[in-house]
Amino acid sequence: MDIPVYLFTGLLDSGKTTFIKEVINEESFLEPGATAMLLTEQGEVEYDEEFLIKHNIAVEVIEDKDEMKPLLWKRMEMMNKPKQILIEYNGMWELDDLFNSGTPENWFLAGVYSTVNGETIEMYSQNMRKMFMEPLRTSDLIIINRCDETIDRQKYRRSFKALNPQVQVGFERPDGTMYPNQQEELPFDVNADRIVIDDMDYGLWYIDAMDAPGRYMYKELEFTAKYCASNSRDIKYFVPGRHVMTCCEDDIQFLGYVCSFEKETGFQHGDWVRVVVSFDFGPCDVYGPGEEGPILTLIDIKPGQKPEQELVSFT
Repeated sequence: MDIPVYLFTGLLDSGKTTFIKEVINEESFLEPGATAMLLTEQGEVEYDEEFLIKHNIAVEVIEDKDEMKPLLWKRMEMMNKPKQILIEYNGMWELDDLFNSGTPENWFLAGVYSTVNGETIEMYSQNMRKMFMEPLRTSDLIIINRCDETIDRQKYRRSFKALNPQVQVGFERPDGTMYPNQQEELPFDVNADRIVIDDMDYGLWYIDAMDAPGRYMYKELEFTAKYCASNSRDIKYFVPGRHVMTCCEDDIQFLGYVCSFEKETGFQHGDWVRVVVSFDFGPCDVYGPGEEGPILTLIDIKPGQKPEQELVSFT
């Protein structure tokens, strides 16, 4: 029997336990039957016995990542016969320690959920950036809690979406209520038949194209980009994209969407080009098996001028 594994990540005092208790209390989250839970750290909030009995949860606690071995997983499965497994993961441990620990073949990762403390988000993102951002790359949902009005929610949302375009990001007030999603004010005309994207607006468009693809469906887009060629001459696509700084110089990435073409373009990898493309959205194996994303089709391409500021930001 296949067993779903739900992974909850975040640094200490990020609210993982509180969030787990909230989702468990939602009637539709757990399948009826036993649940095995692995705790790799224990914070201020605990699971009381009444809560565990009510939800039929058996808890295993480990303090050392070296304890994550096939024997542990087999024991959890044999003793509890769980319908699902929850892991509250130590934010100081790398996810690869878990992924490479020899979990049974019938276990599959059903969801990765990350919590972030809004009171310490700036400190961690600046001083412990690699450790802070690493689990967010694979998260399905990021909840930033304890957010007051001074937090630049759009800035952090853009950074997380650039790191992980398909992630859902939510912001929670100190009283536990959620902020409504903010409507992004875009600096280009999404109602035009041909949407012209200025050089410094590429990052904002890249995020919005994944968030709200309906705005761009079947329209033409024009922008300047670097030509990222496929390794194979037989594959008729390239990626027009830009190097984007998500927050600091350590987080520079090349971001772009796949673009198909019929005739040879005549351009080489790394060339600056000016493209006109049509926009569609749907399944595309280039983004990963079964994944969906923007799909561009080349209409026109010509030499482009390198922008005065080569590196794009999200501001």
